[in-house]
Amino acid sequence: MNRLSALAAVALLLTGLTAALAADTGPAGPPRSNVWGPWQVLPWDGEPVADTAWAEALNRPLDLTRKGQPGEQRRYQVRRINLQVDREGRVLNRMVTEAQLHRVLVEEVQPGLWRERCTWERFAAGQGLGPGDYPTPQDIPLGEGIAFDFSPDTFDYVNPGADFSSAGGELTGYLLKVLTMDAMGAEALVLAARSELGPSPRIGDTFRHSQWEPWDITRVGEGDGAVGRYQLGEMQVSIAGLTRWRGEPAVLIWFSGEGNEVTQEVETPEFAMNMHGIEYFRGQLAASLVNGRVLAMDLWGPLPCRMEMSFGGVAQEVPIAGFVQQVSLWEVPPATAP
Repeated sequence: MNRLSALAAVALLLTGLTAALAADTGPAGPPRSNVWGPWQVLPWDGEPVADTAWAEALNRPLDLTRKGQPGEQRRYQVRRINLQVDREGRVLNRMVTEAQLHRVLVEEVQPGLWRERCTWERFAAGQGLGPGDYPTPQDIPLGEGIAFDFSPDTFDYVNPGADFSSAGGELTGYLLKVLTMDAMGAEALVLAARSELGPSPRIGDTFRHSQWEPWDITRVGEGDGAVGRYQLGEMQVSIAGLTRWRGEPAVLIWFSGEGNEVTQEVETPEFAMNMHGIEYFRGQLAASLVNGRVLAMDLWGPLPCRMEMSFGGVAQEVPIAGFVQQVSLWEVPPATAP
């Protein structure tokens, strides 16, 4: 997977949750462009600052090179909330998943590109049963200890190489797989900013891409084949400005995905489902100006869809308008020594 293709993986966020047993639906349509058209105004640009008190900080190039030492350890918390909504936008239920990831730098395979060993230390999930039910995620011990190697330019962001089925089954495995895509997709965004905007981007630098090939998502557990097809529309990434995270200076990266097509089908004697939807999301990410590592990320967006379901009969349309997703990722500070 090349660097630009890796960026698309951050968009593959709901596919594994909408239908854990869905099958490949065949060829997708042509690449989709941004339905809004070019953004007319963004709250940042590339115009140099003339005020001498701020000129040096805001006009200078930004170094996003990942620096580190073998053995460096970091921990990240990732939390995903999926709201299922009806045709009037009212919440029907909530799915909450969260986990903690331990990451260790192993070696610098190329300048600024590190191979890491990543291990899930905690995994929990909870399903709300109604609009007012805010579930408390319950620990799933079988998810603890699932590990994988990560190198940003060769990692399969769509189908990470780990045995997620050992988390307790195909559906549970998909929940953890999607959290893995969320967590490592943040790295794909920083990688894209480095490679597409150059080694020293400046505030206001932006790139867009819309010519994508569709992706199949492989099954978790036993069996071959895909669980669905995903066609990314247009992705945009911008260097938005400067920020800070827990006192560390950082660059603020803004990103969006618009018009992403999701189509899934499943037909078994016990269950049938057909779903077609279009996903939209926007988010922001903070990357350290000290050593280029991801510090925190947040994204939000809807997936309006049409869904037909049945249990042992002919699939009929259900009163579901779609899903709203929210994902947060943040670095966990080291525990204070007693």
